[in-house]
Amino acid sequence: MTTVDRAAPPDAIRDILAAAAAPGVLSLAGGLPAPDSFPLTELVTVLDEVMSSAAAAALQYGPVEGVPAMRAGLAARAGETGGHTDPDRVLVTSGSQQGLALTTNALVAPGDTVALEDPGYLGAVRVFRQAGADLLAVPGDEDGMDTEALAGRLRRGARCRLVYVVPHFHNPTAAVLTEERRRHLAELAGHYGFLIVEDDPYADLAFDGVRLPSIDAFSDRVIRLLSLSKTLCPGFRVAGLVAPPALIGPLTTAKQDADLQTNTFGQHVVSRLLSRPGFLPRHLLRLQSLYRTRAGHLAGLLGGLGWVTFRAPRGGLFFWAAITTAGVDAATLTAAAIEEGLAIVPGPPFCIDRDGSRHLRLSFATLSPSEMPEAVRRLELARARVSGPRGAAAAG
Repeated sequence: MTTVDRAAPPDAIRDILAAAAAPGVLSLAGGLPAPDSFPLTELVTVLDEVMSSAAAAALQYGPVEGVPAMRAGLAARAGETGGHTDPDRVLVTSGSQQGLALTTNALVAPGDTVALEDPGYLGAVRVFRQAGADLLAVPGDEDGMDTEALAGRLRRGARCRLVYVVPHFHNPTAAVLTEERRRHLAELAGHYGFLIVEDDPYADLAFDGVRLPSIDAFSDRVIRLLSLSKTLCPGFRVAGLVAPPALIGPLTTAKQDADLQTNTFGQHVVSRLLSRPGFLPRHLLRLQSLYRTRAGHLAGLLGGLGWVTFRAPRGGLFFWAAITTAGVDAATLTAAAIEEGLAIVPGPPFCIDRDGSRHLRLSFATLSPSEMPEAVRRLELARARVSGPRGAAAAG
């Protein structure tokens, strides 16, 4: 088996996910959508339509900003869930991670301060650090970022270029930012002049189907990152961002310098799929049922272990679990789990100031309910391996 560094630096996540791909390894690690969630029947129909009626355009270069139909589709979707958006405020990106990178490259200089929840999405933490930003860690709870804590830091003189939030089913904690805190964050942006980067890939995966409004319903200082990877499929790498009009030009220039344009063929396929009458509501109901069932099944199994605690998620893809066994840390447990044929993710790489050494991020998305008992059995074997005399010494 592949082993991982017990210190669990950020690059350890890459090693863990590589190990997860090995034959026989079960994975509770990656934030990958379930393959059986992909709308294969509809995709086959749309692929045929694109190749029969628009092949020349779909296989050619396209505009830097994105294919008009894709920009219009993203604008319509954004308007359904937040403030009104015109297509000319939309930039199509190669995944929402590129939207985050373009925003950071265009707007953040070394020494600028970026505030984000602690723990935070690892991909954002890495992008901001690589840009030379100073990270302002803001605590959070089950209601998302503590905007009162942020306000206190601002009153005491902190100044932010950006505030980054994952408002629905936060990665890794699964928290949901309340509407009250969304409004408060919008007020703070207007008062202190920072921009809000709202990264929202999981909003459509609410188990009860309830989606709170985007923060751009309350502020014109919001850059929304729109992902389709979790709701459709990640392979097309088609996503988008919505930005204030004055920022679209600089972001488009950054996009042109990065890769000229997003996958034209994927844009034609995805835009047609989203425009099919009734498709998206039906598809989202199926996703919500699928993930609600899997989350409930894994929660029942984990609850029987007796040495992890967690809040049952209300949507998204993750549990944020705390280890209660004395002498067992997340990095050591992760290494032992790989040796048992199970991939999990330790907490420290997600953390900025707080101690994540006794936390795990576990994904319920990709394993079927029939595979989960074996995954949890391997997790218990890993815990037994490291909580014995030699394991406790290594953890200490």
